[in-house]
Amino acid sequence: MKHNLVFNPVKSKKLVHWNQSEDCCQWNGIACNKGRVIGVDLSEEFITGGLDNSSLFNLQVLQNLNLAYNDFHSLIPSKFGLLKNLRYLNLSNAGFVGQIPIEIAHLTKLVTLDLSTSFTSKHALKLHKPNIGRLMQNLTQITQLYLDGVKVSAIGKEWCHALSSLQKLQILSMSSCNLSGPIDSSLSKLQSLLTIQLSFNNMSSPVPDSFANLSSLTTLKLSGCEFPHNGYLQALNLSYTNFFGQLPGAISNLKQLSILDLSNCQFNGTLPVSFSRLTQLVHLDLSFNNFTGPLPSLNMSKNLIYFSFFHNDFIGPIPSSFLKGLVNLVILNLGDNSLSGKVPSTLFILPSLQELTLSHNGFDGLLDEFPNASFSVLQMIDFSNNNLQGPIPMSFFHLRSLGFLQLSSNQFNGTIWLDMFLRLQNLHTLGLSNNNLSVDTTFNGDQGLSSFPNMKNLLLSSCKLKEFPAFLRNQSHIAALDLSSNQIQGMIPNWIWRFDYMISLNLSNNFLTGLEGPFENISSNMFIIDLHSNQLGGSIPIFSENVVLLDYSNNRFSFIPPDIGKYIRFLYFLSLSNNSFHGKIPQSFCDSPTLRMLDLSHNSFSGSIPECLTSRSGSLRVLNLVGNKLTGLISDTISSSCNLRSLNLNENLLEGTIPKSLANCQSLEVLNLGNNMLRDRFPCFLRNISTLRVLILRSNKLHGPIECPHSTGNWKMLHIVDIATNNFTGTLPGSLLQSWTTMMGVEDGKQEKSEILLFDLYDSHHPMHYKDMSGRFNKILVMKFAELQVGMPQSMAENLFSDLFNTHQLQFGVAYLDSATIINKGLQMKLIKIPTIFTSLDISSNHFEGPIPEELMSFKALIVLNLSHNAFSSHIPSSFGNLTQIESLDLSCNALSGTIPIEIASISFLSVLNLSYNHLVGKIPTGTQIQSFEASSFEGNEGLCGPPLTNKCSDDREEGLPTPPPSPASEHNSFDWNFLSAELGFIFGFGCIILPLIFWKRWTLWYNKHVDDLLYKIFPQLDFVYEHHSEQVCRTLRWRCS
Repeated sequence: MKHNLVFNPVKSKKLVHWNQSEDCCQWNGIACNKGRVIGVDLSEEFITGGLDNSSLFNLQVLQNLNLAYNDFHSLIPSKFGLLKNLRYLNLSNAGFVGQIPIEIAHLTKLVTLDLSTSFTSKHALKLHKPNIGRLMQNLTQITQLYLDGVKVSAIGKEWCHALSSLQKLQILSMSSCNLSGPIDSSLSKLQSLLTIQLSFNNMSSPVPDSFANLSSLTTLKLSGCEFPHNGYLQALNLSYTNFFGQLPGAISNLKQLSILDLSNCQFNGTLPVSFSRLTQLVHLDLSFNNFTGPLPSLNMSKNLIYFSFFHNDFIGPIPSSFLKGLVNLVILNLGDNSLSGKVPSTLFILPSLQELTLSHNGFDGLLDEFPNASFSVLQMIDFSNNNLQGPIPMSFFHLRSLGFLQLSSNQFNGTIWLDMFLRLQNLHTLGLSNNNLSVDTTFNGDQGLSSFPNMKNLLLSSCKLKEFPAFLRNQSHIAALDLSSNQIQGMIPNWIWRFDYMISLNLSNNFLTGLEGPFENISSNMFIIDLHSNQLGGSIPIFSENVVLLDYSNNRFSFIPPDIGKYIRFLYFLSLSNNSFHGKIPQSFCDSPTLRMLDLSHNSFSGSIPECLTSRSGSLRVLNLVGNKLTGLISDTISSSCNLRSLNLNENLLEGTIPKSLANCQSLEVLNLGNNMLRDRFPCFLRNISTLRVLILRSNKLHGPIECPHSTGNWKMLHIVDIATNNFTGTLPGSLLQSWTTMMGVEDGKQEKSEILLFDLYDSHHPMHYKDMSGRFNKILVMKFAELQVGMPQSMAENLFSDLFNTHQLQFGVAYLDSATIINKGLQMKLIKIPTIFTSLDISSNHFEGPIPEELMSFKALIVLNLSHNAFSSHIPSSFGNLTQIESLDLSCNALSGTIPIEIASISFLSVLNLSYNHLVGKIPTGTQIQSFEASSFEGNEGLCGPPLTNKCSDDREEGLPTPPPSPASEHNSFDWNFLSAELGFIFGFGCIILPLIFWKRWTLWYNKHVDDLLYKIFPQLDFVYEHHSEQVCRTLRWRCS
């Protein structure tokens, strides 16, 4: 076959190496099965001329053929029809021209067909006779079809019908094909479609409504296509279809469009200026996308009733003319964007406006009073999570229709008396949490207690409350109650558990000491119970079988019911950390089939870890048992369907090896096994977990080298590594370091986004919606939640759900925030929130040797580096200057030699430096940073001199060695000969006995070892240091580094 092809041998990488004397199955570009050629890849071989005489067409069992990116400059040979077994055919950009032969239609087993050409190619294929219908009629197995750049002679209905028979088609790419529209609805029969690429055609056609039925579609590209002028389309709904890209300016051609719903897609970019020309809009929903830029002016859309831009990234202020004249607007939702500036008072006087949501933005300043508040029809105001300041406008207390007022998480100040809300008899939701407000719950007389509005949701966190509001006793429909972070003392009243409609209770961060009885006949419907950070003791209370999120951490609880599992059948999140529990971990935790997060950290649990907790790791996402007294082995029964994101077993008494089945946890991000008694080698078998970010193995009894020569995986996401205080040996392998690409940082000139490491326990990867409940929770819970919210408008229920499950997700555990304890700047530091850009490497107190590897100098994102207490030798690399972000550098207690490189002095963020107890010499470099360190950073290096050390450098010695001390002879010119003769006599007698033993090598080694061991036990200031000398590791006693 090679002899029939004309190619450029200089540029060829395959054909040029084909040797007729070798088995062709060994040739580059050839694939065989049982000695028969089934695959040929000659792409990018610079082949010219035709294929008419090629023996290629004799390969009757050929399944895969790739001739892409050549320059045949000929027609496609009709002999391709002989290759009946072809499943993959790629002739893209191969230089073929002219009509596509009908023989291609004979390849009925084709799964992938690529005949595309680049838009700039001077060659052109066409599909005229046969047309696209004849070519496709037998290719029913096609899943991927690429015809980009092929001239197709067909109108919209014709080419759409031709493709509609390809029921397995997943990718359709026909950009620049001279297609004309309109796009026919028959294309929507292709229910397997994932991608449609029809850019740069002449369709002048709107996206068909039927495309919304393509449930699998993730990509739709129509760049360069035009919507028709004076379009007839009145409703366009593409919601929940995962379409993405920018909205074309030609959308303004849809003059009659009244309903536009693009919600829950992946559109991005700024809205076109022409968007404001859609004057007939009544319903506009662009929520849950990635649109950016300023808000468009829609004051010409006089019929607009519904307007939602919720959960995008719009920026800037609300323009004064934004909604001017929209007298019909009923619902306005601009929440969860990046809007800023002052809230215009004109919003409050829109005559028909009933719901106004501006939550989760950056609005600031004062809210102005507005006129005629008593005539307003406003029913809902949500301004939560902004930076609004000053007093709450008195106008709000005259909004007689107001039912939902959410002002939490701002900077409002002043004192609010709850009796100010007595006139708002429709009020059912009030949120004043997390401001600078003082809320007074007293009323003038008992009448106020009984006449207070019937509340469903009361959120008064951080409002300086000193007791439970008395009016709550008279309420019967409370669904969500948040009194956290106040100054409430004493007992939790019994009546608080008896609200039939209660969904969420948060009493955390108070001074509560107990629960008031009696506890008989208490049956609660609560989904969320948060009592953390109080002074509660005894047995943990479980009054609700519906509970999903339960946080009793940071209390004094000491008892867990042995059969707790049967009470938590729907539980997702359970935190019992920082209490006084002891004994064995109850096996019944495993009886909760939905449990995603279990935190039992910082208690006194003992015994072994229940095997069921690891074997059922298919449901668990986070297991935190840090700071207990657990013993025994870590069970090697981790599920093959493991979904663990974080496993933290730090600070226990665990023994044995690291379980090999941990490799099943392919989504693991945090592994913390530090401060135990594990005996094993470095866990190379975990390198196939590419998601791992934090690896902590410090203070165990791990040993051996850390090189992984037979591992093919990588830890590209790893940014915190702590393997300190073990018995690891050998050199630091460069190949391992090179795989930690996150530590290398981003490219120059780019700023990496700082985020916090957290785990989505619901695997939703987006904020939870009210409608998402059916897919995330048990059906019984969904029905219960719906029952409790009867009578509440859907938008208000959505806002309440968002507040409970999203806004407070970190404290309630929808997303569990991980933490890690590291050694930074010589001190133990606990990262309560692990930043994804924080990078740390600690390998101290091991037996590593050899030079500091140059690969380490590419870790430009590194903040903490600790190589102390090892046997590193050679010089300190000058390329340490590359580590521009480093703040703490500890190289102490090694065997480093040479001078301190001047580049270290130029690291501007360096705040801790320890080079003590090495063999460094010369003058300490001067620089803005290095001069600020104390002398202790350089002590133990006899050859160093200059500030901050007291040893001065001799001006006439370039190497900077310190001036030799004065000779004793210059101070004493005579000897006490009597004393000297006595000393010499003793030495001579002692030497006669000892010297023969010294020259007996075996006895010398025994003597040195046992004397060293004796001195090590007598003097706690001494420590063993392992140094590398003449290819041997020597053990030497040194004063312990402080």
